[in-house]
Amino acid sequence: MDYKLILLLSAFRLEEKALEKALKIAVKKNVPVKDKIEVRSSGVGLKKCRSMLENYLKHHMPDLVLITGIAGAVHPELRTGDVVFPEKVCLVDVSGELSRSIEVPRYLLHGFNERLKRCTRVHKIPILAAVLRTYHTEDKDVLRNMDPDIHAVDMESYSLVDVLTKKKIPFIFFRVIFDPYNMKFPKDAFIDALFRSKGKKKILIFWRHPVLSFRLIMIIPAMLKSLRVLKKCAFGFISSAVKPEAE
Repeated sequence: MDYKLILLLSAFRLEEKALEKALKIAVKKNVPVKDKIEVRSSGVGLKKCRSMLENYLKHHMPDLVLITGIAGAVHPELRTGDVVFPEKVCLVDVSGELSRSIEVPRYLLHGFNERLKRCTRVHKIPILAAVLRTYHTEDKDVLRNMDPDIHAVDMESYSLVDVLTKKKIPFIFFRVIFDPYNMKFPKDAFIDALFRSKGKKKILIFWRHPVLSFRLIMIIPAMLKSLRVLKKCAFGFISSAVKPEAE
């Protein structure tokens, strides 16, 4: 398939940087990407994601969108750095109910997931849940009880998938597991306060909340590992997209 424009879309700026590095590596290795691939981050939060993508689509119409970045493990056997390819994305509404389920087109992958198995742990999972808030360990249990086929979870995909399906723009999906099933996160309010503060205020927040600060420090290695895998996977996808191979 000949793509005029492929959009690589993630949520965080750190994820976007990993995708940009993968694109630079592809150029250095003479993968003929030309102007076919763009990298964007939507920002964190459902409203910000939706607004960014809708504004982007007013000026650009990609032939294919790759939704990627990090995700949380719902299945206990998934580890940090594992790559998941969901067959379906289920949207979980604010009441915790499944609002709808969307099939992810697999024919667009051009054998990418098969070749990637040579360098990392890859899982074809039945369902990834796209949710409206951050899900911690106890919430993941709720998802597993809701449907045992839910193996992973993320938040930003809720808005992205909803917009793309309404616009009838083809998309594919892979995510890298950042937090295993039982990883303990700092509270959302703590992370929010850190992002909003600068300089001495940031140091003061760390000082006042030693337990939460320790948890944040402990998850940094997992974040770095997942971003390294994301960069590797993105390069594999870019090479596959511009040099498609039949599955």
